Amino acid sequence: MRTIIIIILILSLAGNIIGAYFIYKALKLRGEIRQYQRYHADLKAKYEALKADFAGIAVYENENRRLLEVTTAEQRKKMTVLFGASITKGLDAEKYFPGKGIINRGVGSQSDVQLLARFSSDVLNLAPGKAVIKFCSGNFNPKANLQAMWSEYEIMAMEAARHNIQPLLATVLPATRGAEEYSDYSIAAQVRDFNKRIEAFAAAQKLQVVDYYGALADKNGFLPDSLARDAIHPNENGYAVMAKTLQPILE
Repeated sequence: MRTIIIIILILSLAGNIIGAYFIYKALKLRGEIRQYQRYHADLKAKYEALKADFAGIAVYENENRRLLEVTTAEQRKKMTVLFGASITKGLDAEKYFPGKGIINRGVGSQSDVQLLARFSSDVLNLAPGKAVIKFCSGNFNPKANLQAMWSEYEIMAMEAARHNIQPLLATVLPATRGAEEYSDYSIAAQVRDFNKRIEAFAAAQKLQVVDYYGALADKNGFLPDSLARDAIHPNENGYAVMAKTLQPILE
C-alpha cells in the first residue's frame, strides 16, 4: 500500500510539473504573440505614415506654422536650424544651447532622399540665419548611390545659401567598428571619403564646417564605444562632444 501511495504521489507530482510546464509555455507563447502583434502594428503604422507622408513634412508642420506666426523674419534670422535624421533629433538643444535660438528639425530613420524632400518646408520656409546640414552614417551601405547622396547634400547647401541662410556643413559621424558587417564594403572608408568631399566643397565655396567627425573619430576612423549608444548613434558623452564642437560656431 505504501508503495502504491508513493507511486501515486510521484505521478501526481510529475503531472503537476508537466502541467506547470505547459502552462508556462502557453503563457510564454501568448506573450510572444502579443509582442509580435505589437511589432506588426508598429510596422504597419510606420508603413502607413511613410505612404501618407514619405518625406516627413507633417512631423514639424504645426510647429513650423506656429513659429512663423509668433516670430518675425528678423527674429528668425537670429536662429539656427539643426537639420538631419535621428542623430540630429537626439541633440538636446535646450540642454546644450539654452537661449541660442536653436530649432531642431531632426526626423529619425530618414534617408538622404527624405531629407532633401523636406528641406524646403523645415529649413528654407523658416528662413533662419543658419542651418546645420547633416547626414547619418546609417545611409552608407553597399547599395547606396554615393554620387546621388553627395548631389543631395550639395543641393541643400547651395539652396540654403541662395536663400540667404548660412549653411553650416556638418561632417558625417563615424560608425563604430561593429558596424563593419560587410565583407567587401567599408562604411568607415566611405564616410571618410564623403567628409573629405564636404571639406573640399566648403573650402571652394568658403563655407563653414562643423567637424563632428574630427571630434569623435578615433585614429582608425571609428566611433569609440565610450561615445556610442549603438553602431551609429552617440551616447550622452558623444552628444556632449558634438555640442562642444558646434558651440563656438554658433557664437
